[in-house]
Amino acid sequence: MWEGNVTLNVVPEAVDLSSATEAGISAAMGTGTAAGSAALVGVTPMGLDADSAQFAAALNAAGAAYLGVAAEHVGQRTAFAGTQARAAATYVATEAANAAAVAL
Repeated sequence: MWEGNVTLNVVPEAVDLSSATEAGISAAMGTGTAAGSAALVGVTPMGLDADSAQFAAALNAAGAAYLGVAAEHVGQRTAFAGTQARAAATYVATEAANAAAVAL
């Protein structure tokens, strides 16, 4: 069983910077993915034969699958950035409440 005091050293400004960095990366990824989406799902058959049509359909399906995964990844990074921002704010508020309680 663990016993003892824990000192939590958090630098809220650093956590906020990390949050802003994650948000910026997410925005850039979303923009890049959106810019390339037409090429990923706009494949047309090279010929009029069934093989060309099936190959184009397979490429479009793969592109759509990639876009779905990329969107999920961007969403997860965005959520992580938001969680970091809330964690920093919670830490600051908790420390302020603790300081006020000690001052009583």
